[in-house]
Amino acid sequence: MKNVHYVTSFRNLNICEKMQGPFELLYGVNITNDIPVKDRFLTDEFRRAAGLIETTALASGSNLVFGEFDTSEMKGLPPEPFLLVILLWIDLLLRNAWLVKDHTMECDAIFLRVSGDSGTSWTRNFLSMRPSLADGTIATRLDMSLSELETWTRTSDSVETYLHDTNSSSLQFMLAKTFRRSGRALQYVDAARKSASLPFKIAHYCSALETLFTTESTELAHKLSERVAFFLGKRGYDRRAVFSMIKNAYNIRSKLVHGDTLKPKQIDELPSLSLQCDNYLRVILNHIFESVESKKVFDSDPGAIEEYFADLIFGSPTR
Repeated sequence: MKNVHYVTSFRNLNICEKMQGPFELLYGVNITNDIPVKDRFLTDEFRRAAGLIETTALASGSNLVFGEFDTSEMKGLPPEPFLLVILLWIDLLLRNAWLVKDHTMECDAIFLRVSGDSGTSWTRNFLSMRPSLADGTIATRLDMSLSELETWTRTSDSVETYLHDTNSSSLQFMLAKTFRRSGRALQYVDAARKSASLPFKIAHYCSALETLFTTESTELAHKLSERVAFFLGKRGYDRRAVFSMIKNAYNIRSKLVHGDTLKPKQIDELPSLSLQCDNYLRVILNHIFESVESKKVFDSDPGAIEEYFADLIFGSPTR
């Protein structure tokens, strides 16, 4: 075992198959449900540092998440900020897991052990967020197969590589001129996931759609609804149904930000409306991140976006 390691788990995640050893989600973040691997970390020393309750919870949990490093990989950081870096990696992983499946995964208490010439130290932290599903449901178990874990890590690696290479990662300022629209939209979706209020979720979803589909504020609700409808219609969705749903979602957003109220029927429809927004955005963002041509359209200048949607809705001009 290396002289630096951490241990935690992802609450509400169940890995369907029995694993033989760990699976690397990204460098420094491994996951397993293999008991011998768990036993290697959940030692008597760990129990003394973390306590009986935490040790029992990790031992009986459906997964164990860990990473091992040499001291040199800490780049001179003290244990506390180094652990914050690890939590940032985990937060991005959980965010990008949404592109595979909606989920309520959380990062339980995380314990970092550093051993050196001056002795051994333990540090503890956690991610302070309580995500909910698009319809507002909390603490829902997510079953993932090994193949879905592979999809998750492949998707996350592809997205983060693209955002990093285009100066659009979570560490960059999202309103900078070079920041890509797709990266900004993904941040709005993440804000929706972490919001406990359905109207706020819907407002964040609408902001994500605005970021991708509009370049100006005139006739915003109609233009946004029309463009999303045509874009998804090209991919097999009913354009009329999409148009109506986006208009309804934008109406909720407008009432929220302008201090208005909702009728009982509108309140009852919030879970379904939020879920539809979430589903549409997952399709849209996956298509963008997977397609070189779509990235060129949505992450280009406003003029190119306007031209794309004019051609999509009215057809290419005859020459």
